[in-house]
Amino acid sequence: MPLIQVTAPQGALNTTEQDALVSRLSDAVLTAEGAPLTSPGAQSLVWAYYNEQPKGSIYIGGKNLEQSPLRIAITTPQGALTDTARHSLVADIGAIIDQFIGVYEGRLNHWAMLYEVSEGSWGGAGQVFPLADIQAVMKIKTS
Repeated sequence: MPLIQVTAPQGALNTTEQDALVSRLSDAVLTAEGAPLTSPGAQSLVWAYYNEQPKGSIYIGGKNLEQSPLRIAITTPQGALTDTARHSLVADIGAIIDQFIGVYEGRLNHWAMLYEVSEGSWGGAGQVFPLADIQAVMKIKTS
């Protein structure tokens, strides 16, 4: 049950590129969690928000730059990602972002930030969803 939040400068990507970026990021997170990409349950639980910031509102080192980086924040339930999966996911995010906005000379083109929600603290529809229940809906096989 990942939540993806992309923060980008206004106009960095057109709508078609935004759709493709979010789709690729969604698949990368589901893969890192061990969910089959063909699982309708898994697909229904990966939510993403693409947030554009007005031009001139993103600063690096106190300066407003022409090419602002993206911020990719991924939130998952605690225990959904192993250390190996985290490293793999961050590498995958890096490759995806490079394909969409290119490499910035001498600086980063994005931050990838991974957050975890404590067990018993992810809820919706008036109920708490434990990780085991989420993984069952997503058809994630646990060892």
